[in-house]
Amino acid sequence: MFFSKIKLQSLLPVDPIEEFDSWAWGEHPNGLGYKARNSLTKEQCVLNPTTAGTVHCRNYDYSYPVDICIKYPEIAGLKVCQGNRYPAEVCASSLTFALLEGCAGTEYPAEVCASNIQFALLEGCADAQYPKDFCLGNPVLISAKGCEQFKGDICTSSLELAESSSCSGAADQITFLQCVSNGDVCRAKICDKQVPKKSFCKA
Repeated sequence: MFFSKIKLQSLLPVDPIEEFDSWAWGEHPNGLGYKARNSLTKEQCVLNPTTAGTVHCRNYDYSYPVDICIKYPEIAGLKVCQGNRYPAEVCASSLTFALLEGCAGTEYPAEVCASNIQFALLEGCADAQYPKDFCLGNPVLISAKGCEQFKGDICTSSLELAESSSCSGAADQITFLQCVSNGDVCRAKICDKQVPKKSFCKA
């Protein structure tokens, strides 16, 4: 081995990808130089899933089975995990998985949908029923089926919502008390039916 014939002035890597004698060695005017490959073999990439998608393995077109992609969520969205279909419980475990193509069409339990507004906006939560506080705290769900029963509360929570197109047909769902609880909303058109005499509205 060429490198063993010369006393090296620098330390060799502790855990190299390849054996030292397979490196490109050469003598230069200022000493001995060597260069190792900076990419992994396909086998090494497969055995080390966290290298997927990195510059070390980008030239390989390979794929991982579902169990590997689940074990390493950080690579689940990469090409090596494309085409996998994930179990419902995995899709519901985090948004990392829920947003993947492999979770499309998954129906989520109501408690999962109400755990996060990003979950609530997914197609799999279209039929979920939400608690009142969740609907009021996330007015973007004003048109969601699961917040329909609280539409009056949402539309009277602010003047901006009261005058929005999403609340244009909610006049019949609004009560007198909901209108008079907010002076600005009370004077808005949406409350004309319940409070025709605006003198009842707060100043």
